[in-house]
Amino acid sequence: ALWRSKLGQDFLLEEIQRMDAYHCNQLTKLRQLPENRLCADCGKPGTVWASVNLGVFLCLKCGSHHRSLGTHISLPKGCTGTYLW
Repeated sequence: ALWRSKLGQDFLLEEIQRMDAYHCNQLTKLRQLPENRLCADCGKPGTVWASVNLGVFLCLKCGSHHRSLGTHISLPKGCTGTYLW
């Protein structure tokens, strides 16, 4: 089966699923490191967002603030399997 991107490129669905599982595994390992368990903004535990361009993990509340800043400042992505990495 093929999947077509927003840019019109075709990709094998099996390859996308394999790479997504790999990236989710790597992301989980990174979030489990002691220095990544706390939100980079407020210091609370439970990082469920990552600001990709800033390279930090964020809690739910701070992640929502980063979403409203604009992608020119912070590019947050969910870490709970909602998005393809």
